Order: sequence, then structure tokens, then C-alpha cells
Amino acid sequence: MMNADTICDKHLHRLRVSLLALAATWPVTLKAATDLTDLSLEDLLDVQVTSVSKKPQSLADAAAAVYVISNEDIRRSGATSVPEALRMAPGIEVKRLDANKWSISARGFGGRLANKLLVLIDGRTIYSPTFSGVYWEQQDVMLEDIERIEVIRGPGATLWGANAVNGVINIITKSATETQGGLLTAGGGSEERAIGSLRYGGELAPGTFARTYVKYNDRDALVTTTGADGRDGWDIAQGGFRIDSTLTAGDRVTLQGDLYQSSLRQQLSVPDPFAPPTFELPVDDHLNASGWNLLGSWERALSVTSDVSLKLFYDHAERHEYYLGQQNDVIDLEFQQRAKVGTRHDLIWGLGYRNIDDQFDNTPIAFAIPVADNRNLWNAFIQDDIELIQNRLRLTLGSKFEYNDYTGLEIQPNLRLLWKPSEQSSVWGAISRAVRTPSRVDRSANLWLASIQTIQMSPLLPPLVVVPQATGTDDFDAESLMAYELGFRTQPTRRLSLDLALFYNHYNHLRTVGNDGSQLLWESLANGYLIAELPAGNQADGNSYGFELTADFQVRNGWRLALAYSDLELNTQVPNGSQDKENGLLARSDPRQQFSLRSLMSPRTDIDFDCWLRYVDKNYSSFIVGTLGNALVPAYWEFDLRLAWRPQPKLELSIVGQNLLHASHEEGHQDAYGVTRLEVERGVYGLIRVSF
Repeated sequence: MMNADTICDKHLHRLRVSLLALAATWPVTLKAATDLTDLSLEDLLDVQVTSVSKKPQSLADAAAAVYVISNEDIRRSGATSVPEALRMAPGIEVKRLDANKWSISARGFGGRLANKLLVLIDGRTIYSPTFSGVYWEQQDVMLEDIERIEVIRGPGATLWGANAVNGVINIITKSATETQGGLLTAGGGSEERAIGSLRYGGELAPGTFARTYVKYNDRDALVTTTGADGRDGWDIAQGGFRIDSTLTAGDRVTLQGDLYQSSLRQQLSVPDPFAPPTFELPVDDHLNASGWNLLGSWERALSVTSDVSLKLFYDHAERHEYYLGQQNDVIDLEFQQRAKVGTRHDLIWGLGYRNIDDQFDNTPIAFAIPVADNRNLWNAFIQDDIELIQNRLRLTLGSKFEYNDYTGLEIQPNLRLLWKPSEQSSVWGAISRAVRTPSRVDRSANLWLASIQTIQMSPLLPPLVVVPQATGTDDFDAESLMAYELGFRTQPTRRLSLDLALFYNHYNHLRTVGNDGSQLLWESLANGYLIAELPAGNQADGNSYGFELTADFQVRNGWRLALAYSDLELNTQVPNGSQDKENGLLARSDPRQQFSLRSLMSPRTDIDFDCWLRYVDKNYSSFIVGTLGNALVPAYWEFDLRLAWRPQPKLELSIVGQNLLHASHEEGHQDAYGVTRLEVERGVYGLIRVSF
């Protein structure tokens, strides 16, 4: 008698075999993708970026610490998700906490609920207004449709607004005109149990192109430190479309949307005042996450040097897990105009409005008051690029002005200077202010912490069970940053380019828990336990400094080396008497050193041989609600290998080995009620890609 898992595995195996057979017999002849190993370093430095100044500019002319991950980089890395691809960027800390959760941050302050990094897809913000962070497992973009990922380390608040504190990640997808015809990918392996996607694009009318896609991923669970099943596997199904149209008078219109449904498993240890002596309840949680979004944009060129744009998006997201259910609906409207003023000024300004509507399914462990809330955010920005010396010296001045329902008006100015002493070199510096405005959790959420204790009030009375509870308050203010940056780019030879960024950050009003206003709620004794209320506050400060270095070396035609190294020192100061554990560990919650070396080699036009060596320094978990709050994550080296063959121009067969140096290794721990130390396993998968 076969069980359900056996039957499911048989069906998945048949699906993989059928897709492989179909692709192997497909009568096609392919147009080859652009090969990074054949690009000159001049071409790589001339890549156009838009996230730094909200306008196209050469990477070499950007007065910011920016790194571009191209579509070809993603394909040749063997990454199967955006978080894995982000490991290529210097200064970005990526930790896999369990099979379906990541900690991703820039220049520190990592964790499952990291909240100082702004992430966008085609300019649409994807952070959750619940906690100002990103549920990365719900952002399963079709990797083949990504044109590039622009990664900015350092503040981007002047243009992008609140939460662009330590960095901005903008995932930019290809237009429908670039994705005509069909694309099928299918594969699977030991950890990536099933990988499949199908995309098709066509011309709807003259000047109007469209594409639609569906994709599915099924990923295996991680393992515990003893090698047992971590019981945290997950799958996600997603589909979407995009339409790009060029109208009369030079108008360009885009309409796109996505729909996803995901089933995830996680092992929790939740606080339970009626379960002595540990006061913890193990939970095998099966959670569901779903959502959809629509994004529309319009652009018009008023002249060669002036244009306007209007963008509107709607995002709906739901997530239901054991300790909390949540639903968020976000509407965002943005207008922008760019114009050259005279011969020296390139001015860009804009207005924006965002409405957030949320609703929670409360539990005794985690709940929000009120259950539903609606809030607004208004903003305006202006920035001027001033050519002080033509093609040599440029000054950038600007500021963002935001008004939110929690803290009122926030001003986030920015000053940048770029000097090009030669065509091969540039030096830049920046001074910026950025803020993280309060989230729903900071202001009105209540969370039981995993540190229940008993107190003996009298020998004649039984011990009292005390449940510590982190409590959001109306007094919680915005966290702020003053950032000082200095950068240098050079191409000393035709085969070598270097990029160095140094920074010093000073933080004020960082989040603390329970420093002022802590109290015992004696009325809670009616429930059989006592609540110790620990209100959120802003009593901590901090500073960080470090540098990031990247180097590209064209060894010869068909062979490129890409190196990235970062060093980070972060210190936070928590006031005496604080009950807060989070900020006390933040200084160690991200690795101090990270190293990455990628080799992209094409010994023949139809063969790729790619290697990736990585090092991540030791670090600690940091979040207060987890039971593993101060556990050490050891330093580790890892190595990935990819071999691809194109027997026909439109057919590619590849095999990828990931984390090959160890049977398994730790990267981090689930912050929210995590119960088990989990390790990422060595994995191998095969993939077939067919264009038609």
C-alpha cells in the first residue's frame, strides 16, 4: 500500500521525465543569450542603471555604491531564487534560516524581520507594512524574466523614501518586447525537488506586445544538526502577465500583474503559560501565503531632455500561521517629471501617495489593537544634478519630504559629489539622512516572548507564571541614520576594473524593548498568569563602518573572474536597565567578513563551466522572540559548480552542484519562535531550458 508522499513523488518523477522527453525532441534553433564572458570591461562598466537617480545613467557615473546582477549572472550562478542570486552582491548579508525563510540585509541589522532595506520589483515596493521587512518566500520572481537586479548599499531615501535606510534592491524585469516566443524550463534534484516554468509572448497589435507565464517550485526541507528531517519543506505556484505598448505621440504604457499561492511548513516553539517547566509548546505548523498585484505605468517624452511618468499599483497579500494571521492591501500612486534646465542642471521631482489597509487574525500569542487599521503616506521629492565641470565634476542635491500618520513630517536630504580625474577613474562621496518610519508592529502589536518565568511572591502561595510581552506603543518614533560614504572606481588596464566603497553610519533612536514604562498587568491574573508588559521604545544608538571591494578580471576571451569582499563593524549601545536583547546582539548578528569569487568560463561557444567559491564569517542570531536568540553560527566556506551544454542553439542542458564542500552547514536561525537549529544541505539538480 503506497502512501500519499510516495504517490506524489511518482507523479513528479513522471512529470520530469515527460518534460525532458518533450524538450529533447523539440525542433528548434536558438538565438543565444548575451554571454558575460565575451563582454569587455568597458561594456560592463557602461551598463545602464536607474535606481541611483531614477534616470538612466552609466554605472561608472553613479555616485553611489551600486552593484548590478545581470540576467546572465543569475543564469550562470545556478541560483534558483532571488535570495540566492543576491549572494553575488558585496555588502549584502544573505542567510537561509530554514527551507523557506531568509535573512537579507545591507551593511548590518539582519534577521528574519530585517527592516532597513527597501526592496522593489519594477519600482513596486514589496516590503510588508506589518513589520517593514520582506517575506522573501513570497517574492518568487521568474528568474528568466529578470533583466537585472540593481543593488545599492547605503541610503536611497531621497528618491525612494522611508525604509531605504541601509540600501535599495530594485528587481527590474524585461519588457514584453524582449520576451517574444516561448520558453520552457524544467528540472529537479535532491533539494530542488521540482523546478518548472513556461512563458509565452506575442504581438497583440502593432506596437503592443504581451507575455504570460506560470511557474512552480517544490523545495525539500533542511536538516537538523543531527541530520534529521527539519520538516520545513515548501512549494509555491505563481503566474502572471505583462503588456507593453508604444502609443502615438511617444507614449509608453505598461500593465503587469502576478498571482501566487504557497504552502509552507515550519517547526515552532511558542510560549505557553500552562506547560511547565519549559513553558513552551511545540507546533508543527502548516501555513499558507497568497497574494496578487497589479502595476500600471505611463511614460511620455516631452522632448529629448524632458519626460513625465505616472505609476499606480495595487498589492494584496495574506499570510496565515499558527500565532498570527494577517492581510495587507496597499495602493500606491507616483508622479515624476525630469527636465534639463539650462546646460548644467538635470532636475527630477515627483509626488506620491500610499494607502495601507490591514487586518489581523489575533491569537493570545500575537495580536494587534486595533484589529484593522488604515493609514496614509504622502511624499514629495526633488533632486538636481549639477554639472560643475563638464564630464568631470558633478554635484547632486536633493531631499525627500514624507508625511505619515505615525510620526508626521520626515525630511531626508542627500548630497553627492562625483569627480572623474580621467576617463578610466572616478571618485565620489555622499552625505545622507534616512529614516525607518514605524510599522504596525512597532505601534500596536503585542508579542509573547519565549522567556516565561515564575516568581514566588510568598512561601504560602504558589508561584506566579509571568509572561513577558513586547508591546507596541504610540510613542514609538522613527529610527534615523546619518551616512557618510566615499567611493573609488578605476580601470587600470583593459582587463581589470576595481570598485571600492567605504562608509560610516551613525544611527539614532533604534528600537528597544522594555526600557521605560515596563509594568506588570495584574488584571491578567484572571487568565491564570501574569503579563509583564515591555513597551517598544527608541533608546538605543549605534554606529557602523566598513568597506566593500569588487574586482572584475577578464582573464581571456571566454573567461571572466568576479571577486567581491566586504568588511563590517557594527556597534549598538543599549541603555542600562533595558530588558531588550535584540539590540545587544545586533552588533554580532551579521558576519564581519564575506568573500565571493566567481569564475565564468566558456571553453567553447556551446559549453559553460562556472564555479563559485564563498566565505561567510561567524555571526549570531539576534531576535528576542526566538528560543535560539544567542546561538553562534560558525563561519563557513562553500563552493558551487555549474556545467551547461547547448547541443542546439535553443536548447540548454545544465547540471548544478550547490554547497559542495560540506554535507550540511548552518547559516542562521529562524527568529520568530524558532525551535530547531537547521542546516543547509549539499544539493545537486539538473535543468533543461528550451526556447521556441
